This record gives sequence, structure tokens and C-alpha cells, in this order.
Amino acid sequence: ADDAVVAHIDTGETITARLVAAADGRRSRVRDSIGIAEWDWRYDQSALVTNIRHTLPHDETSTEFHTEGGPFTLVPLPGQRSSLVWVDRPAEAKRRAALAPEALAAEIEARSQSILGKVALDGPAQVFPLSGMGVRAFAAQRAVLLGEAAHLFPPIGAQGLNLGYSDVAALGESLAGHPEDPGEASRLAAYDRSRRADIYARTAAVDALNRTLLTGFLPVQAVRGLGLFLLDRIPALRRAVMLRGVGSPANPPG
Repeated sequence: ADDAVVAHIDTGETITARLVAAADGRRSRVRDSIGIAEWDWRYDQSALVTNIRHTLPHDETSTEFHTEGGPFTLVPLPGQRSSLVWVDRPAEAKRRAALAPEALAAEIEARSQSILGKVALDGPAQVFPLSGMGVRAFAAQRAVLLGEAAHLFPPIGAQGLNLGYSDVAALGESLAGHPEDPGEASRLAAYDRSRRADIYARTAAVDALNRTLLTGFLPVQAVRGLGLFLLDRIPALRRAVMLRGVGSPANPPG
């Protein structure tokens, strides 16, 4: 019906709603069912993912190293544990995944410069090919896309996570004051407008930064190095970039 969405659940249950918030991942069945087109691309990189235990506290701080093969990112978990995403050339990621746990832990500790002390694996290591995805629209037919149903790119600066939070905030703003029908066309259009520029801009920025890590072209490396140097030396610029990275200030819906 035009005024509602009907979902048929695997359990046999049927749910009727005025709006569907689709956060069902990059292979979103909701996105496919409402006919929103996507495009994707691949990188000559793979991500090795695992959890680690360490002897020094992480102080609830995420740390990211930019290497020639891609980002090496440590994300804090409860206790003295962290999640690791190590992006590198596919052959290197595959080689590391095949190492004995102690040997892989030693490579992780060396790459992280022992900032978390002695490292040990806290689970299996898995390897995933790195890719990106974009969509043509962020809302249609009483459904809105959030998180990886709407955007996917390399794990740099936690921008995928931050965009997901911004999706939720923008949805709340676009629905405010419209409790009678949150899925009406004007609300969907407001959400689509509020996300379009932010998602496309950050996708392009992360994609460009990731590709500069892979290039051997010296002028590109010099520009990247200068940019990181300026961020380190100019506090106002660093604050501005950090605020933009976490989605503040939010873009109000139209």
C-alpha cells in the first residue's frame, strides 16, 4: 500500500509500518527491494581482522597508523583488549593470516611500535578483500538507508562508523515534528538531501587518501605528507578536521 510498508518475516510474521530504517548491511535486501541502484569498486588490498590482548592500557583511545599498504587500526575493547584491522596488499595479508599465533602477534606488536605493550592474539585472524560501495539515493518507497546499506569505504579514521552515527542523527532531525506519518515523501526527500553531500564528500576523501597510500608517485606522497604535517602543527586546523570527521556540526535537513 502507498501509506505503509509490509514486511514478511522468515518466522511467518507480518509487520506493517509507516517507515523502514534499513541498516541491514552492504548487501541490503531492503535496498534491493525498493530498487535503489548501487555501484561498487575494489582495491588491491585486503584487511586482516582479529582481536588482541595487550599488557598496556589503551585508555579508550583508537590508534591508526598509515602505512604503504594501507591503514593499521587499533580500536579499544573492554579491558586490555583491542580489535585490529590491518589493511595491506592481498599477498601480505594472506601471509600473515597463515602465521602461527605467536608469530602474527609479534608482527602486530612490531607494526604498532609496542604502544600497547606485549601483544597476544585473542581470537582467529580473518582476511577480507577491501572494496567500496555507493548508492544513487538514500531513501525511497517509505524506506531510508543507514550505515553500510548506504555507504562503504576503507576503514580510515573511523569515518564509516561516524557516517553511520550521522545517518541516525539526520534521520531523527528529518522526522522531528512529523509523528503522524514519518514515511511521507517530504520526509524521505529531507533525509536524502541531508545525507547526500556529506556521504559523497567523505567517500571521495577517504577513497583519495587510501589511494595515496598505495601510490609510488613522489609528488602525491609529498602532498599527503605535507597535509599530515600541517594537521600535526596547526591545532585549529586539526580541531576543524576532527569536528568534520565526527560529523559536527550536523547538516540540517531541508
